[in-house]
Amino acid sequence: MSQRLKQKAPVYYKGLNNSSTATELEILDTGRKRNNKNVYRAEEVLAEKKIGKRTYYLVKWYGWGSDDCTWEPTQNLLDVRLLHFWEHPAPDMRQVDYYVERLLSCFETALKERLRSVKVLDFPVAIFRYLFHGRGVDKKRGNKSLNEEDFDPHWFPNNWHSGLINKRGTKRIILFPVVVRSFLSKSPKLYQKYKSGEVREKKQRIIQRLSVTIFKDTFNSY
Repeated sequence: MSQRLKQKAPVYYKGLNNSSTATELEILDTGRKRNNKNVYRAEEVLAEKKIGKRTYYLVKWYGWGSDDCTWEPTQNLLDVRLLHFWEHPAPDMRQVDYYVERLLSCFETALKERLRSVKVLDFPVAIFRYLFHGRGVDKKRGNKSLNEEDFDPHWFPNNWHSGLINKRGTKRIILFPVVVRSFLSKSPKLYQKYKSGEVREKKQRIIQRLSVTIFKDTFNSY
């Protein structure tokens, strides 16, 4: 596998399917190369983009860090489950609960601030899509506009968007729509010195993040 890191060889699922006697499920479960040095097991899709008429997917490879993700065309991904999970994510519910709590904490912090708040937090793409894919209105540059009904009450309790901010009864509420954007950023640029004395730039990791833009209004509730 170190050969792939040096040569940046493309991944050919089609070649594996034609040359291997193993079933597709066996190949996925073992996570090993079979009869084709350019074949690797995919873990998940992190993003998609179109170049001309072709769709490409950013693939995270099983056993490899996010700094080794590559863009692959649809025909390189034989396992239909990979794209199915991209369109219909099924993350671990404990992870969903953890990140919903983080998002609620983000909203609670914003309620203590005046007017406009912009928050950025680490947030897996799969969980964002599980919570909001198909909801709200898609805007330019990947922004999504969400109204109150777009927040599933199973995860977001009653009155999550409002609260009293002092003992005098001053109430602050979040105004809808809330604008969110799931995006990928890169870790800071760093360099590494090798035994040969050569200094080279380190590969940057991909970080999955969420930005939330929130407007509020304040009034006396008594």
